[in-house]
Amino acid sequence: MSQQTHAELVALGAKWLRKQGFPVVATELVAAGCKEYPDVIGFRSTCSAVVEVKVSRADFLADRLKPHRMDGSGMGLYRFFLAPAGVVEPEDLPARWGLLQAHGQRVVEIVRPKGNLWSGPGGGFGDWPEFQHQFNAAAERRVLFSIARRAAAR
Repeated sequence: MSQQTHAELVALGAKWLRKQGFPVVATELVAAGCKEYPDVIGFRSTCSAVVEVKVSRADFLADRLKPHRMDGSGMGLYRFFLAPAGVVEPEDLPARWGLLQAHGQRVVEIVRPKGNLWSGPGGGFGDWPEFQHQFNAAAERRVLFSIARRAAAR
């Protein structure tokens, strides 16, 4: 089986977020004033989620050196890595991150909060609060504005 491309995995990540009930999803969006360019970002009325795609182990290890990873100022109340099986293992994950694996056209949830609550900041039952991050609200507003501006131009 051939290895999936970054673009194919990004499309899978976007599809997964939509299935999770995120009606606003953007991929590889560049927004003015943002230093972070998430592979996939989704918004619900209560929260945001980011999916970072990694096609190789080296790509995953290099991700740790990004300034917004090092200082914790990234986007996404919830954050996930999506990679082919064997690229990222649960023990490799930074604190509060989830892990999704691509198996062909399927996304398998390896590490994620239990249930489908998708609580807002500071809320939630069970293990949902353990997966929440402090997120860059200003950057997320810029991304949402960019999405809305593009939609209005259609």
